[in-house]
Amino acid sequence: MTDDAAPHPSPAEPTVVPLTEPAQLDSLWRHVLAPSFPPDELTSSDDLRAGLAAGGLTAYGVEQDGTVVAGIVASWSRATQVLLVDYLALAPGHRGGGLGGRLLDRSLAGWREELHPVFVLAEVEHPGHHAPHPSHGDPAARLRFYSRHGARVLAVPYFQPGIGGPGSPRVPAMLLMALGTGPGADSVPAAAVRGFLLEHLRECEGTVPGDPAVRRLLEAAAGETVPLVDAADAEALAAVPVAVLEGAERYAPPAPAPSDPTGSEASEGSDGSA
Repeated sequence: MTDDAAPHPSPAEPTVVPLTEPAQLDSLWRHVLAPSFPPDELTSSDDLRAGLAAGGLTAYGVEQDGTVVAGIVASWSRATQVLLVDYLALAPGHRGGGLGGRLLDRSLAGWREELHPVFVLAEVEHPGHHAPHPSHGDPAARLRFYSRHGARVLAVPYFQPGIGGPGSPRVPAMLLMALGTGPGADSVPAAAVRGFLLEHLRECEGTVPGDPAVRRLLEAAAGETVPLVDAADAEALAAVPVAVLEGAERYAPPAPAPSDPTGSEASEGSDGSA
């Protein structure tokens, strides 16, 4: 959504627009997302188009000469009213200069006006566990970027679920951040966080597994609130639990055998969904 009352941007301030057309989404995936994210963290171009068409995904971007050069994609949960930023990236050669910050601020404003989310979340690699990559970026720089724009870290041992479904690899040692919470915010409602986590696991892995990594994650959101941590505070960030993942935890559970009527989903007592 665009703000018609806003002044017309100068050439130094590219226009941020909703990305809705198949050609825009293909350009976003080819020129921005594919060069910026490792395969384990990247959805397919077909799934991107399907998600936008179904209303489960929403995207904004910046175009230059018919090519998308910057984009942000988020998953919208109608059930939990939580928005998760899946991707925010700039095409190689367009990084720096504040374009990413304008894209983030403009898209957050549009989503708040259009969707009224309970809160907006983003997944960021923990810089203490993920090294810089020449194509995929520097986790420490990414964390500083989000921190400058008001993001704060949820104190939970978060990992990215296996986005390829049962048996797919998870991404360990991720940070889950709340965007635009304001400088005085020190917590978010645990019920909303837990609802998001349960739905996100089901959407990605096909079930809510009962493995130790999932139990630790859900237990961290079992109280009334989940603490928020200033990412710029090294001591506070070091106290945030990290989902290192070991052995079988590194993968979403395989699909259950046809003879297993219950599958691997955790019971209501273990996932807290009762």
